[in-house]
Amino acid sequence: MKLGIDFTIVGAAMLFVVLITIQITLNRIYIVLKDIRSLLNIKKTKD
Repeated sequence: MKLGIDFTIVGAAMLFVVLITIQITLNRIYIVLKDIRSLLNIKKTKD
């Protein structure tokens, strides 16, 4: 009973998952930085 696992397909799938995770993380960081920037702009206009 031999398991015929094609490691190139497994590697490509893992790479795809890692890239999607990095994209989601960068998107969250971008949203937080945008919120901080808008808060700083609001504080600057009040002065």
